[in-house]
Amino acid sequence: MRRKRLVAWLAAGLAVIAVVALLNLRWGLWELAAAQGTSSMAYGLPACSGLWLREGFTYELRDPRRGEIVTFHARGAIGSTVTPDPNSRQLGLNKRVIGLPGETVIGRNDRVYVDGRQVDDIPTDPFPRVHLGPKQYFVLGDNRSHSQDSRDFGPVPRSAIYSRAILIVWPLDRFGIPGYDKTETPPGDLCG
Repeated sequence: MRRKRLVAWLAAGLAVIAVVALLNLRWGLWELAAAQGTSSMAYGLPACSGLWLREGFTYELRDPRRGEIVTFHARGAIGSTVTPDPNSRQLGLNKRVIGLPGETVIGRNDRVYVDGRQVDDIPTDPFPRVHLGPKQYFVLGDNRSHSQDSRDFGPVPRSAIYSRAILIVWPLDRFGIPGYDKTETPPGDLCG
């Protein structure tokens, strides 16, 4: 009797794993991502050769929130012109959500302000006021002096955002949930 219960539990566990794997294959709900030689999100995500897990299931149920590190579809090339594009699979860029739909974002006095309130203490070069329309997000790299972001390519449409970073995997000394140190000074180019 005890053996039959153990076999039933194992069978149920394998069935759950199979369903999760099929859902992941169908919708790409979990994915291991790499920094690919960039440091635009340092220190939030490990630079150069770091690895993290991102998931897309949450954004099937709700919209992105301020402070989350999102991944969005874009076309172009890093260091050249980049355009957020929900129909492109050329690039998957990782940036932190700073401004939400309907808000106004501006860079002044070396800081970023949303609707007149300072959002963090990360030094940021000035940039003009941007009013976000419905379903538009303003995203910035944590390493602001080495990041192509909404200051360059404008707001990101909600339809282009498909996942968020949830767990740093490598290097092992950074293993854990990605943080958001709102007082961190950008480190500059770490991969060059």
